[in-house]
Amino acid sequence: MMGTKRHFFPGAHPARLVLLCLCLGLLCACMKEDSVFRGEAAPPAAPERGDRVVGLCRPDAAKGLTLRPLKEPGQLPVCDLFFPLSSSEGLETTARLDIKTQGLPSWTALEGPVQRSLEYALNMPKDEPALARPGMALTWGQVVRSLEEFLDLLPHLDEHPELLARRFVWYGMRRRPLMTGYYTAEIEASLTRRPGYEFPIYGVPPDLRYGMVRGRKRAYRVENGRVRPYYERRDMDVKGVLRGKGLEIAWAKDPVDVFYMQVEGCGRLRLPDGTTRNVLYGGKNGHGFRSLGRILNARGLLDRGRLSKAHVREYFSKHPEKMFELMAENRSYVFFRLEDAPPEGAIGKPLTPMVSLATDRELLPLGSLLAFEAEIPRAENGRAVGTRRVTGIGLAQDTGTAIRGTRLDYYVGEGREVEPVASNIMTEATVYLLISKEALING
Repeated sequence: MMGTKRHFFPGAHPARLVLLCLCLGLLCACMKEDSVFRGEAAPPAAPERGDRVVGLCRPDAAKGLTLRPLKEPGQLPVCDLFFPLSSSEGLETTARLDIKTQGLPSWTALEGPVQRSLEYALNMPKDEPALARPGMALTWGQVVRSLEEFLDLLPHLDEHPELLARRFVWYGMRRRPLMTGYYTAEIEASLTRRPGYEFPIYGVPPDLRYGMVRGRKRAYRVENGRVRPYYERRDMDVKGVLRGKGLEIAWAKDPVDVFYMQVEGCGRLRLPDGTTRNVLYGGKNGHGFRSLGRILNARGLLDRGRLSKAHVREYFSKHPEKMFELMAENRSYVFFRLEDAPPEGAIGKPLTPMVSLATDRELLPLGSLLAFEAEIPRAENGRAVGTRRVTGIGLAQDTGTAIRGTRLDYYVGEGREVEPVASNIMTEATVYLLISKEALING
């Protein structure tokens, strides 16, 4: 009623009301400082439906890393080569990874190698297939998204390796690939011909061409207006068809060194003054490859269990007169270029020891992210002694003439100290292709 004074507490004295208000205010202040409210922050707002649900949020959360929510992909693609692991299998497999077995001090050491793969993948048409099998297709855009998310996760994987299982689909291979090894060989050579350095290392000949010949991309030359296959090893090493044309970029002490450097696709030259120069892949003649050990075995000159590089060298040291004739049965020939840069893979980027893998493009897309487990040799005093297990991350960054189908070639580094490891890797590996869930959902 107008003019009527009303009290919430009938009969209460005004002074008491003031005191009661003060007490209530103090009580609220105490409760805010007490454990009832301590640490209780408003939960982060859920992303809008159109938000791109990748990346991390609240990485400094007191109870561990918190990820933005991500829906699980629906039906996962499956094909004749790959099958998806379940979430529990992915976690179990992730738990076995130990990048220290690759000589890496931290997951962040992978940032440079992964960035190189990403640069390669970004140059590919994003909507075109990087992998196409019946029942499963993977675009270059999905390869890019997977590499980007892996880069985002790297700073957190030392503490939270389980993120790889939570954020990626692990695709196992139905057939375990055969893994061999390769390295950057170091050989004794001179940039000029001199006594003791008599065997040429050739640069890329100007008449070597690549293009479509009868419906297939081939290496060829043109002679009298006609397309001809390019010269074979016998033409270069025995007949000397390139001799005297100024194509020699260096001269080696040992022709077997040159042969095996061509097998590896790159090398390091130890010059007479003690300095070094790198020779990188320049091109090849397009003919098929045959292992030198298998050539000698087929001729009955080496037993099946004695086909290693060391056994081949031992045979040629006793029979030097047969050396060029037998090497010529491998018709493949590689040409080089002198560089100061480190060895490169087929993606045109430097290789990373114990991380880079050479693969068949039809099996695993170049640049793709892999995990693998394999038994490789241990080296002591220049010899392979026993084995050790590597369980880590690999990147498909190279190819090779002999790497076809379910084959992998593991790059182990540079110089003679790693040769015993690289030359004696011959094992079945367990390999997983890692694709981010976000890439599978959003393409």
